[in-house]
Amino acid sequence: MKCRLFDRRLAVALMCLTSLGFAQDDNPAKTKDDQLTTRRFALMQKRVASAQVSSGEDGFPKKFSEKPIFRYTDPARQYVAAAVWKLGDTGRPRAIITTELRRRDFDGPRIVYEYLSLTPARFVVTGGDFGWMPAGTALEFKPVSDAPRPHDTAARRLGQMRAIVQRFSGKEVVRGETCALRLLPQPVDRYAPSTADRADGAIFIATFGTNPEVALFLESDGKQWSYAAGRLGGAQIIELSIDGKTAWEGPVVRYAPDSSYTASSARANIPGLAPDGSEIVQQ
Repeated sequence: MKCRLFDRRLAVALMCLTSLGFAQDDNPAKTKDDQLTTRRFALMQKRVASAQVSSGEDGFPKKFSEKPIFRYTDPARQYVAAAVWKLGDTGRPRAIITTELRRRDFDGPRIVYEYLSLTPARFVVTGGDFGWMPAGTALEFKPVSDAPRPHDTAARRLGQMRAIVQRFSGKEVVRGETCALRLLPQPVDRYAPSTADRADGAIFIATFGTNPEVALFLESDGKQWSYAAGRLGGAQIIELSIDGKTAWEGPVVRYAPDSSYTASSARANIPGLAPDGSEIVQQ
C-alpha cells in the first residue's frame, strides 16, 4: 500500500489507538464493534498463551506476557487487530512477538506472526502455531553521541530518553517506494537493564501509519546512554538516522526458524470475518 494512503489516515488512526488498546471487558454497554474488538484480542491472546519457551539458561522466562505492550490496527494492510508481546517481565525482554489478524492472506483469514530475538542466549519457542529457535540476536548497542549524563531520578531519565528519541528519524522502502517512519514519543516498555545506579531502559517504536516497523532500545548503564534497534517489519530496506546521519540499517531478511528476525502465519477463524475474509453482516 502506498505511503500517501497512510498519511491521510494517520491522524485519525492515532486518535483511535488508545481506545483500541484499552477496551474494558466488564463494560455492559459495549457496542457490537467493542465486542468484536474484545473477541479478536482474545483470539490473539489465546494463540500467544499457547507458546511454550524452553532454554538451558537458568531463570529464562517460559511464557510471553499475558498483556501486550502495544496494540494497533492497520486497515490499509488488511490487519483488523494486532498487538506486540514481550518475553520476560524483568530487565530487557528476551524476545518480541507481534500478532496481526489479517483479513485475507493466501487461503483466507490468518494470524501473522513476526519474531525478534533480543538475547544471544539460545531458546526455543514451540506449541500451538510456533516453531522458532533463534541462533542469536542482531541487536547491537552503540553509544548515543552528545547525550547528557543519566539523571538521578527515573522521571528525569524518561525525559532524557524522549529527547534522544526526537533526534531519530526513520524510513523504509516498500515495493520500490520510500516511506517515512514515525517515532512514537512514549515508550511501549520500561525496564532496568542492570542493577547499577541510574540504570534504565525503554523500548520505543517507529511506525508506518500505526504499524510498528522498528523497535528502538535506549539504555543507560548509569554512566552513559546507548541505543540499538531491531526489525519488526520485512521491508527490503529499513533504517534509522540520528541527527541526519545513518544510525542503523536493518539486516537482510532471512525467513527461517533460526533467524533472529523472521515471520510466519497460520489459519485463524477471526470473529466477524467470513472464510473469504469479507465482513459478516449482523442482522
